[in-house]
Amino acid sequence: MTHPLITFFKTPMAPPETPRLRHMRRWWMALCWALALAVLLLPLTKALMGEWGALPALLLVLAAPVHGLFYFRAKLRADDLFSGEAQP
Repeated sequence: MTHPLITFFKTPMAPPETPRLRHMRRWWMALCWALALAVLLLPLTKALMGEWGALPALLLVLAAPVHGLFYFRAKLRADDLFSGEAQP
């Protein structure tokens, strides 16, 4: 007989990540890193491009949350399907 805590630790807590979710997660992380880099380089891009130098950061500010919304909705849907199948 095994201890219930050991059984709990052996139980998977999240569904296996599909290739589509992995792809979406990596793109979301890349957008977040690109946004951080764009913000750090903002003085340089503004010096090179003038007022248009803030455009890359602005586009990333819009793209990262929108893609994150799609990713997290897909992730929650996958979690719900997995937890629904695991329950008897």
